[in-house]
Amino acid sequence: MNQQNQTNSSDEIDLIHFFRNLGQGVRNTGRAILMGVAELRFQLLRNKLLFVVIVFIGVSASIAYSGFFEKKHYTSSMIIKSEYLNMRIIDNTIEKLNLLCVEKDRKGLTEVLQIDQQTAKNIYRFSAKNFVSEKDRIEIEVLKEQLNNLAPDRKELVNKVIGKIEIGNHQSFLISIQVHDPEIVKPLEAAIVNLFKDNEYVKKRIEANTQNLLARRAKILSESKKLDSLKAVIFVNYQTMANQRRDGSNNVILSDKYLTDPIDVFKEDLNLNNELRTIEEQLYIRPSFEVVDGLTTFREPDNFSLPKVIVISFFGSILAGYILLGLWKFNKYLSSLEPAA
Repeated sequence: MNQQNQTNSSDEIDLIHFFRNLGQGVRNTGRAILMGVAELRFQLLRNKLLFVVIVFIGVSASIAYSGFFEKKHYTSSMIIKSEYLNMRIIDNTIEKLNLLCVEKDRKGLTEVLQIDQQTAKNIYRFSAKNFVSEKDRIEIEVLKEQLNNLAPDRKELVNKVIGKIEIGNHQSFLISIQVHDPEIVKPLEAAIVNLFKDNEYVKKRIEANTQNLLARRAKILSESKKLDSLKAVIFVNYQTMANQRRDGSNNVILSDKYLTDPIDVFKEDLNLNNELRTIEEQLYIRPSFEVVDGLTTFREPDNFSLPKVIVISFFGSILAGYILLGLWKFNKYLSSLEPAA
């Protein structure tokens, strides 16, 4: 019993000692931070002329650069959705465009985008990314799995809910462009779309898909005409059957020659009509390649405004002053270590 009490007492002493040391460490850290701040303040006041000169030069240079030398640039984005594009193709195309933007005459950019040279010279850079991030896709998949586990006996309802929450734009890409002249943004939209659309890989698949849809539409129209004829024949047959009813009875007698179920025929006609409407919609919308949202002209530049430039250059100049002061003191200390001549 005494041994257990001694153990508990020892544990309490260890905890008290630990928290006492922890508190002392926090106090020492706080004191060191305050001393560091005080030293910085002391050096600022002691060398205030140096800092005034550095701040004046830094702020003046920043204002001059921002106002007279730095070109304004404006950003706009568009969303392209395609079943045939992937991020590797997009990145490769964007990288080539950015390399062409570095060229001085911009002739390469003019040829690739089919634009005039003046427009090409006002393009700053391109960028692209997936419209739906990988994190969003993972979250959707986890949510789908959770729904399936919660209601395994209600698959139809779960599928409807999943259809509502599932992100449909997983094949969409956000293309951004930075330009020096906002007036060239809208004309560039068609150039960028045509660039991706006329990619040989994408172009062949779009043409093949269009031909398949047209062929399927022609087939459905042909089958629909046949069904219309079949429906007319069935209608005549049922009229004939009604006239051949037995004496004294109003019942219609079906024989083996009337085995066709008219309900199936009419249902099939409706199914073909729905499929035809879907094909017509695909031919009109072209979901295999479409612009979800085009470029918008913004006339507010992305560059820092003058107040931001002044604030950033002010604090940056102070930091540069401390660095210069530190280098000067370090150099002085190294000089004191040099052996006397």
